Amino acid sequence: MVASALEDDKLGITVTLGIALHNIPEGIAVAVPCLAARPDSPWISFVLASVSGLAEPLGALVTLGLIRHFGVQSDLEDSGTGSMLTLENCLSLVAGIMMTVAVVELYPEANRHKQSFWMWVGTFFGAFVMILTEIFI
Repeated sequence: MVASALEDDKLGITVTLGIALHNIPEGIAVAVPCLAARPDSPWISFVLASVSGLAEPLGALVTLGLIRHFGVQSDLEDSGTGSMLTLENCLSLVAGIMMTVAVVELYPEANRHKQSFWMWVGTFFGAFVMILTEIFI
C-alpha cells in the first residue's frame, strides 16, 4: 500500500481500496467465531477483530521504513545499478503471496465447505470491483 502510494496516487488509492474491502470480511471472519464462542462478551470479539486489523497498518509502517532505508526505485527511473529492489518487483512479490494464499488456502477451504458457487461469485465480484477502481479512479 505504501509503496504503491509513493509511486502513484491513483495506484495508491486503488490498492488502499482493495485492502479496505478485504478487511471487512476478514474482520467478520475473526469476530463471528469469537462471538459464537463467547456470546456474553461481544467486546472480546470487537477487540480481537480490531487487533487483527492492525497487521496491515503495522506492515505498512515497516515497509515504509524499509523503502526509506533501501531506497526502492521504480524500473522507470532506473539508475543503472541493476538493483532487484524495485517497486515493480516488490508489488509483484506481494501479488504472488496473495495469489498463493488464495489458491492454497482459501479456495480449498471453500470447496471443503461445498461453497464453490459462492467462491466463484466472490472471485468474479472482487475482480470486477478492482477493475472498476482501475477504470474510474
